[in-house]
Amino acid sequence: MPAVRGARPIRNKEVLDFHNNLGKIKPVSIEHYASVFLEWMNYGALNSIEGLDEFKFADYTQGTSQTFDQFILRHSKDREINVLKGDFQYHACLGKHVNFRYVEHVSLMENIITGHDLNALIISAPFSDFGCMHPDFDKLMRICNANKIPVCLDLAYWGISKHCHIDLNQYPCITDVTCSLSKPFFTLENHRVGIRWTKEYMDDGVSMLNEVSMANNHSMALGVEYMRHFGPDYNWNKFAEAYGDVCHNEDLVWSDTVIFGLGDDVRHKEFNRGVHGNYRVCISEWLGDV
Repeated sequence: MPAVRGARPIRNKEVLDFHNNLGKIKPVSIEHYASVFLEWMNYGALNSIEGLDEFKFADYTQGTSQTFDQFILRHSKDREINVLKGDFQYHACLGKHVNFRYVEHVSLMENIITGHDLNALIISAPFSDFGCMHPDFDKLMRICNANKIPVCLDLAYWGISKHCHIDLNQYPCITDVTCSLSKPFFTLENHRVGIRWTKEYMDDGVSMLNEVSMANNHSMALGVEYMRHFGPDYNWNKFAEAYGDVCHNEDLVWSDTVIFGLGDDVRHKEFNRGVHGNYRVCISEWLGDV
């Protein structure tokens, strides 16, 4: 099966069998869903996140995209939305309609936001373009702290990654944190099981839908069942050996995200996503057994 440019979950028979045998599931409250999600985030040994429990407001979201929509809507009137090139390309689509800048280098980002308070940043961890924590993540957060730049932290790859260790207590600039189960479990990809945590109450479309019980309860209930059965380390624990074999056979460098290998400009030019020297190859089709 071919590698792909995007980011697709592993088609896993064990997950498919679990899904098909679920039977009837009971509705859950947003409070219960958020509690289980927070516990799941903190359960694994491969990643760690400190301070998420201080984000007192939690809302169901359609994957992570609703969080990005609302973050951009909240800030685009008064601020320029900044995203590092190579990050989730959804942001560039929204950027066509707001004050938006794709920034290629961290040094340029530093020049843009230092000494200003008219910017807002979205960043993924691990970083989307190479499946590892961005080497300048801490530096960027310190700059955002110093300049009061609000940051939306995208943790969509949490359930397929390792070596992500984040202490939110060090980064008061991070105002929004979002995560999704679409990438860890292919059977949930179309159910859009996501969450947004914020430090302050956000009087926006997401919070309104949650408050009037218009969040997708079926997706929340599915998510709870999955998180109770599969921990956040499940994919690396199950596929590490196969991942190593694929990277060896295809001459790819390991990343910290189990669906990505890193190629080169000789064999993998078509996988470049805009940043010179980065060739992220999605290998999930080689790992799956469905």
